[in-house]
Formats: sequence, structure tokens, C-alpha cells
Amino acid sequence: MSVGAVILAGGKGTRSANPTIPKLAQLVGGKSLLEWHLDLLAQSQVREVVIVSGHLGDQVAALAQKVSELARYQGFNVNTVEEPDPQGTVTALRLGANILSESVARILVMLGDVLVAMPVEQFLSNWELSGKGVAVVAHPNNHPFDSDSVYIDSTGRAIAVPKGARTGRVPNSASAGLFAITKAAISRYLSARDFGSNLLVQAAESNDLFVFTGSHYLKDTGTPDRLDATVKDFEGGVISRRGDIGLRRALFLDRDGVINAVQPEVYRAKDYQVLPGVASEIRKANELGIPVFVVTNQPGIAKGLMSPEEHFEIRSELDAQLGVEQAFVDEYYFCPHHPDSGFEGERIALKVECECRKPHAALAKLISLQHGIELSKSIMVGDTARDQGLAGNAGMGFIHVSSACDLESEHVCEPDSVKAIRRAVEELAC
Repeated sequence: MSVGAVILAGGKGTRSANPTIPKLAQLVGGKSLLEWHLDLLAQSQVREVVIVSGHLGDQVAALAQKVSELARYQGFNVNTVEEPDPQGTVTALRLGANILSESVARILVMLGDVLVAMPVEQFLSNWELSGKGVAVVAHPNNHPFDSDSVYIDSTGRAIAVPKGARTGRVPNSASAGLFAITKAAISRYLSARDFGSNLLVQAAESNDLFVFTGSHYLKDTGTPDRLDATVKDFEGGVISRRGDIGLRRALFLDRDGVINAVQPEVYRAKDYQVLPGVASEIRKANELGIPVFVVTNQPGIAKGLMSPEEHFEIRSELDAQLGVEQAFVDEYYFCPHHPDSGFEGERIALKVECECRKPHAALAKLISLQHGIELSKSIMVGDTARDQGLAGNAGMGFIHVSSACDLESEHVCEPDSVKAIRRAVEELAC
């Protein structure tokens, strides 16, 4: 059974940069958004596409016919259908799904005004392996407080929270506007009107949602400001840097001693504080399109000093504090283990020798595999010999946060986190 795509291109375009043309016809880097979509699909198994339009449907149909006739899209079967009475994204999806051939069992759902540059086949294959009926690409952004949240909680379960229903701190992990659903699953969510606000929530509650955390480029172009920002990203090399489906360079950060102070040790979210100036340096990496990953040992979980839930709350607080300054980390990786026993209240199952605890390189290698990162061209910023060991074992560059510069072997030092992260970003941007 094959995979098809439904591109949702309805809406009246009242907020768009030019309401007299379809959003699919907006240009970024000399290409229409529709061409960006088809170029993305050309890297996957998808060859059958249905565009569901509404406002300016005749122009959408004409654009689809013109674009699909280009030589590089000759293998595609592109159809359009106009929704007579817009009733939400799920209704539009059903309309498009009905036009796809019977051989299509799984559907990639794309919002027409979201520019996507990512390895879509990886998303599709990982979703298929999950066995879930519904999937969503989630990513952090620089406006987390007004976004629909989709994340994996401390128990490993998918959670979806519409922006208006959020209470308390949650990770900066937002629905990115790229979804997938099986044809069989569509009938299970007949009461849903909107994919992001309703269907994802219902799928999560039914344990039927797969969340794919991405670090590539996905951006809404639906307003003049957002379209202008996307054009600037193209011109500044951000799309090619972050959206490259090949191997990319990235910034790796230790947490304690780099993002926050190493002392006192923090085991409760209320005590967590990002160091002054760190968020602004991380934001510079974000603006340049450089992926940022946290890699941290958190043995306090194994020692019983904090629960997995309390650690999750600290991670959420980190995201929230960065978000206030419009900064984010692309993903947060941690080792919960500790090799030595003898701590009161310790979690015996986590008192093990493992490969994920720094200086071992397992987490760095996992990031490379999951996010397409070229470790030999990436940089680790840390404050301990364990961080240096991780960098060495993974083949990364290393910048030591230390005024004493007291680690053995030759390495680069900066006296504080701000200067260290700044130096790493400058090197990665070259």
C-alpha cells in the first residue's frame, strides 16, 4: 500500500501578504510554495497529491496544472478539489482523501502555507514503525506560549495541548504543520474539526499519536511578516543550513555549568535559573539556523534526589526561560543512570553502567542518527572532563567553559558560558 499527500490550501487569505493570489503561489527564493512542497515530496515515496482549495480555487487549479507540467515533476499525479463550504482542516482532509486512489493507505497532510525543508521519508518510515494511526512533526519555536503543544511526557506518552488549554510549564515542542494519518484512522476521529486543536488531542488520548521531534526547517508563511521572515531566511542561508537533508553541523551544550550554574545542584523546577546572557547567545544560533542540542548527565534521578517527573519539570522550566527571550534548544537528551550504589532512596533499575553517560558518546551518536548531524563538524561546549571526553569520543570540537583552563590535553577555553557559546556559534556559522 502506498503513501499519498493532501495539501490543505483553503482559507480566504485575509491575513496573507497578497490576498489576490493563493498562498501556494507566494514566492520564496524564486519558487512558489507549491514547488517547495513538490520538491520536498520528490525526496520521498509520495507521488500522488491532492490539493484541497477554497478561496481562489480556480487559481490554485491553474497553478497546479502549470507546475505539474514542469519536467522535474513528471512522475507526480497532482489533482485539485475545491471545498464548497469550509468546515475545518479535518473535513478538508476527508475530501482530499476520497480522491486519492484506493492503493493509498497512508496520507501525508501538509498545510499549504507552511514551508518545509526536512527528510520527510524519515518521518514517514518512523511513523510506520510506531504502528500509530496519526503522526505529527513537532519542533521548538521562538513563540512557544502561543503555539499548540505536542510532546512526549516523562512516561513516554504523547501529549497534545491546544494553546488555549495549556496550564503550567510544558516543553517547547509545537505542532509544526506537517501531519500524517492512515485512511483507516480518519473514520475514528469523525467528531474532530481541526487537525491541530481537535484530532491530535483525541489521538493522544487514545494512545494513537506518534510524535516526531524535528530540528529541520518548518515555518508558517501565512502573514506578511512571516512570509518576509521566510524570504530573509532563504536569502541568509538559514533554510539551506537548517533544512539540509544531508548531514548538518550543530551546537551541543552541557546543561549544569553551561546553561545554568553548576552549584547549587537543582532538583526542583522552582530553583532552576538560566545563566544571564546564555539565552541571547542560543538565540543567535537559532537565528542562523544552527541546530542546538543539550546533552546532560542527570544522576540525581538514579540517586533518588529527584523523580523523572521532577526532572521533566526542570527541562520544561529551562524551555520556558529560554522562550521568554525567543530562544530554544532543538532537543534535550539526558542520561538518568549512575554506576555506584549506596544512596538512600536510589532507583536500583537506574544504578547501572551505561553507554549514554558522558564521557561515552552514545547520546551524541543518537543525535547524529536522529537529526542528521555531522559530528566531526559540530562543537560541544562543556565545563568538565566528561564533556571533553564526549567531544573526543564523538569526534567533535570542544570549547571548555573555565577561567583556569585546567583540563589535560590541548583544548580551547573561554572564561564563561556566554563567551564559549558565542565562539562556538561564530565557528559553526563559517
